[in-house]
Amino acid sequence: MKNLTAILVILAISLSAKANFSPDSTLLQANIEYTEGNFKQAAQLYKLLVDSGYTSAELYYNLGNAYFKQGKIPQAILSYERAFLLNPSDEDIEFNLEYARTFTVDRIEVLPQFFLTKWYQSVRGLLGSNGWAWVSVGFVALLLVTALFFWFSYRSWVKRVAFILGLFFVLCLSLSVIFSLQEKSRMELRNKAIVFESVVTVKSSPGASSKDIFILHAGTKVQITKAIGEWVEIRIADGNKGWINSSAIELI
Repeated sequence: MKNLTAILVILAISLSAKANFSPDSTLLQANIEYTEGNFKQAAQLYKLLVDSGYTSAELYYNLGNAYFKQGKIPQAILSYERAFLLNPSDEDIEFNLEYARTFTVDRIEVLPQFFLTKWYQSVRGLLGSNGWAWVSVGFVALLLVTALFFWFSYRSWVKRVAFILGLFFVLCLSLSVIFSLQEKSRMELRNKAIVFESVVTVKSSPGASSKDIFILHAGTKVQITKAIGEWVEIRIADGNKGWINSSAIELI
């Protein structure tokens, strides 16, 4: 009976806390704490919003700034990476992310990327998955308009122009659909992470007794390529790879 009473009391307190929780007021209070220099309190409030299911590029950006002001570089980089994932075209997010990386220990030479691949990714990153989906809807509407002109116009030059425009809109529609699907896949594929332990020894195979290959430090970004139990195979920007314990990293 006592246990039941205790459970009911805890449930009532939990429901009351949820009822009193206001995202807008919490965000406002977090911003106030940040402007007043109370970065720890600001980070806690921003994190509370994230843990409550509220996510946006701006929220993660603010959380990253609050962590950075406290000198928590791995946490700041993780937050900036999550913000950049949601809005890769934001220059402020990209700048702060690159700046935070200068405070990490590891200096890894990034493998050069083919310029057409880099250009393609930059164009695709101009809009998110939903943005490209709306662009696709727009091209469908334009395609319907050109189809109407093609079928119902009696002038041959109008039909020719409508046909050419129709082909162009089909191409644009196809690209926007591809961009939307790829952006959605990029958002859902959580295969990148940030090292959170101060020093991590990368192994040649999954197991503490396996051969040491190289060392990574907190704040370094890795890509997860394989997982076996509590061990994950990671690849770093210069192409080197090895195995570490999954507890040493946080997924972006």
